[in-house]
Amino acid sequence: MLTEGELRALTTLRGEQTVSELATHLERGLSYTSELVSRLEATGLVETQRQGKTKQIRLSDAKALELLAAITQEYAHIDWPELLSGATLRVLYYLETPRTATELARRSDVHRSTVHRALDPLQHRGIVYKANDAYALNEGFEQLSTLAQELAHHSHRQTVERYTDTYTILWESLDEFLVQTADEITDEAFISTGPAQFQTYDLPLVARDRRYYFYSETMDDLSPATLCCHMLVIGSGARSQSYCLLLLSHVTVDRDELREQATDYGVSGLVEDLLTYLDTTGKQRTSQLPTWEEFQELAAEYEVTV
Repeated sequence: MLTEGELRALTTLRGEQTVSELATHLERGLSYTSELVSRLEATGLVETQRQGKTKQIRLSDAKALELLAAITQEYAHIDWPELLSGATLRVLYYLETPRTATELARRSDVHRSTVHRALDPLQHRGIVYKANDAYALNEGFEQLSTLAQELAHHSHRQTVERYTDTYTILWESLDEFLVQTADEITDEAFISTGPAQFQTYDLPLVARDRRYYFYSETMDDLSPATLCCHMLVIGSGARSQSYCLLLLSHVTVDRDELREQATDYGVSGLVEDLLTYLDTTGKQRTSQLPTWEEFQELAAEYEVTV
């Protein structure tokens, strides 16, 4: 997420400084510091302003920087830039709750050995502990996970604001997010999702003015399982659940994948309700789900066999 040099610059910068002053405080060369500032300015974490021939640098108002400042001031004896650089912040993003190295590796998309290398120095300092094969943050250091999440959130906002000023991030992970907007986004990293994407499976749902996009730099298209989870994140009401029932009845969905995706998107309970409903032909249903007869009528409208 951030290099040691970038973190050191962010924790060193106080008020307004010139590149030369920051280089002096960092004890690094002018060229290196100038490149560092350019990278941080591109991320929106620092702002610059020309005053004559000099460039003044200051921290932006990103919430993540407030958290970073609070942590470094409260525990000033700890070299945070060294501890948090590399993959550490990626791993900490998912340590808001105790997790095993295997789960942390899967979620943060790093190798298990990387998880251990990232967390071992924190464990040695008493920042992280391990119990029942799961890593957890010690009391007083929970804000480290919040810091990692805020840094990712800031990055996601910077990404979407290149294309629209009016948006709502509905769900996000370390590297991906689901966004609602009224504007069309054509960048290939933004994959159309939500009601409009059901047309791909010959289910022409009525699309409203709102558009939904899933941002991912690694995914080319959405599986039915992912689309179902997106629909439940967009809206968990009766309409969204009925649409997901149509999709699950109409196409072959890998249930293991669906359950894993549902865990990541925080919709496990809803997905289990849908699967139980289909497996029992509506005999077991929640109050938000239609009767089996109502669902059969809806399915007939879309030429879906149930």
